[in-house]
Formats: sequence, structure tokens, C-alpha cells
Amino acid sequence: MSVSTTIPSILPVATLLRLKSLEDRITYKYSQDRIDQGLDQDGNETETPELQQFRAGENEQEYHSNMQWLLKLLVKLEEVAPPSDEQDDDEERMDSEHAEITATSIPKSMKIEPSETPQEAEYRLRHELLTKRVAACLTHFCGRAASGAMTRTWTYKTNPPQSLQIHDPSFIGGDVGFKTFGSAYLLSKHIAHGDIPQLEPWMCAPSSPPSLLPLPRILELGSGTGLVGLAATLFSNPHGPKVILSDYHPNVLTTLHHNSTLNHLETRCNIQLLDWRDILQKRSASQLKQPDVQSSIEHDNVAVASSADHVDSNQDIPETDRMDLILGAEVVYDHGHAELVAHVVDEYLKKDMISDDKISLSRRRPAFHIMFPIRKTHADVIADFDYWMDKMGFVDCRQAKEWGREDGETIFIYHWREYVRKEHLYGH
Repeated sequence: MSVSTTIPSILPVATLLRLKSLEDRITYKYSQDRIDQGLDQDGNETETPELQQFRAGENEQEYHSNMQWLLKLLVKLEEVAPPSDEQDDDEERMDSEHAEITATSIPKSMKIEPSETPQEAEYRLRHELLTKRVAACLTHFCGRAASGAMTRTWTYKTNPPQSLQIHDPSFIGGDVGFKTFGSAYLLSKHIAHGDIPQLEPWMCAPSSPPSLLPLPRILELGSGTGLVGLAATLFSNPHGPKVILSDYHPNVLTTLHHNSTLNHLETRCNIQLLDWRDILQKRSASQLKQPDVQSSIEHDNVAVASSADHVDSNQDIPETDRMDLILGAEVVYDHGHAELVAHVVDEYLKKDMISDDKISLSRRRPAFHIMFPIRKTHADVIADFDYWMDKMGFVDCRQAKEWGREDGETIFIYHWREYVRKEHLYGH
């Protein structure tokens, strides 16, 4: 008889089936199939049997019922839990006095250490797995911010189809950049489908003499989990400059390194620290610095410059290496971001445009592409962003709106804009 047949069942079969059904529901909720579920021009969902089945378990009554059931299930698992290490430690501490008394009379070679039988070990492992599964379901019902890490595959309907694996860490593991936002997925789809002019092959028209132009330099701001930047890496010319994925939080940079390696793109992209505040500080310091200022102000400027030098070893981009294309998804969601992003784009986007008029204007001019959801609560933030982009000398030469989902649940209308320098608007 095998070991497993001697182990009592931890949970009834009906309970395991219900748990599996909840896990399948959660998997579908965050899946690309759910996120891509059809929406009409008014943002209403296209009815399908899969959607009807999914909705049946998403009403408020079912939500509370499942939450209560999962909580009771955790209590049940606690009741049938095997002895924990803490319990073993307590027993050892209770026997410590006796052990000290007999230590001199019993040889060490005769002491017997407690050990698990194969049946006990397998029961413990099964119990741990079930507990983790129930806890994972419970946290997902509390929302994405409370849920654990997940790895999803994002597939693009290109010819041939291409895909990216993106690991979203837990919220606890990284309080920013812990999930792939809906705007990142939508912008990555536009990249995959050839909707970004600056990513198209930079070559003259077939009727003109072959004159190969330099391949574009690409920077993503606030990369988060890296879906946008890795899509740009995957769908850009592999012989071009490395795509730069940037963020400021150490945990986010770790996730970016992990995801670039996961997709075997680590040799085609660079992961760089970029704190937008440093750009604004550097510009403010240069404006304040004058020949006859007080020494205290000079000292402050030196301190700011020194602080910037500490991180700028991975930040400063020479003028000759400025970007042809800057990408940003969900990077403007706070009043402070509006000014910062405008300054960063002005700092890193090329100031000159390719002069070869045989190339279409949309390909020749450097541009910043941004995607964000339109939230009523953030209308004033976007107004701030419009103000600062205009102040920095940028104009949106293209706007588009489309419906999409956040975490496969909340439906937003997303705004996609392409910004160019005002002097490049008509090719001058």
C-alpha cells in the first residue's frame, strides 16, 4: 500500500471542488481573456456564456457567502493542523529543566531526536498547500492590492504571435509598481500592432534611394512591472540601441530585472534608476546658481549637485543620446507628477528632428506617448499635466480614446496621446 493511501482526507471532496471553482474564477478574473472581453462603443460588455457564468458568482450575496465560507475553512484547517514547530519548541522548553538535570547522566549518543514519519510529512505538506490556497482566495476577494504575487502571460495577435511573461509582485513586496495596469496593457498592444510611428522601420520609401536612418532610442518612464518597455524591446529592431526601462524604487528595479530575464530580453534592454525629482532639482539648482550669490546658497547648490551625482551615474543621458521615443503608462495620477513628467520629457526627448523629408513626418519627429485612464477624480490632475506640457513647449499631435479594464474588473475609458515639440508639429 502506498504512503498516500494511509493518510486521512483533510477536506471533503465537495469542499475541494468548491475551492477549485473559486480558484478558476480568480484566474479568469485576472486573465487576458477577461481583460480582452468585448466592449461596445459605450463601454458595455458583450454578453457571452463565459461572462454570464462569471457574473453569477460576482454579485454581493455570493461575495459575502464566499468570504464567510473561506474564513470558516481556515478555522477548520487550523483545527486539523499538524503540530507546528512552535508547539514542538514549547514542549522542548517545558522539558528543559529535566534535560539539564539528566544531561550529565545520559550520553549524547543516546539522545533521541523527534522525527516525522513519511505519512506525517505528507499530511503536513498537503495541509500547508491547502492553507495557502484558501488564504490566496481570501486575499484575492479583498482586491488586487491585498492579493499575492502572480505571473501572467500576455499574448499579442501578431504574425507570428508573440507573448511576454510578466511577474506582478505582492503589494507587501513593493508598495509601488506591484501590478500591471490596464493602461500598460493597452499601450503595449499599440506597440505590438505597429501603431507607434517612431517604432516603424526607419527607412526611406521604396521608390526613393535606400538610405538607412539610425534606429530610434527608446525610454520608458515609470516602468513598474515593465510590460510597456519589454513590449518596445520585443517589437523594436534587435540591432538598435538598447531600450531603457526606468523607475526609482529598488523593489521595482528588482522586478524589472526579473521580468527582462524571464523573457530573455536582458541583453536588449537596460534597467536604470531614474528619480524624476532629481531632474527638477538639477534644473532648479542651475537656475539659482549665480556668480554673486551668498555662500550659504552656493553651499546648498553644491549639496544638491552632489546628491544628483550620486544617482546620475545611471541617469545622465548625453545630448547626443537623447530619445527619439519616450513611453509612459499610468505615470500621471498625482498633482506632483504633472510637473515632474513634463520636465523629464523635456530633459530627455531629442530637440532636433530628422531632416530627411523622404521619411514621413510622423516617423521623423521625436515623441512622447502616454496612456492613462480617464477618472472623474483625476480631471484636475490631467489639467495640470496639460498646463505643464504646454509650458515645456509640447503639443499633443494625436489623441485617441478606447475602453479597457483595470484588473479585468473596473471599466475605464483610456486616453492615448502623442506629444511632440511645438516646433516639430508641422515639420519645421
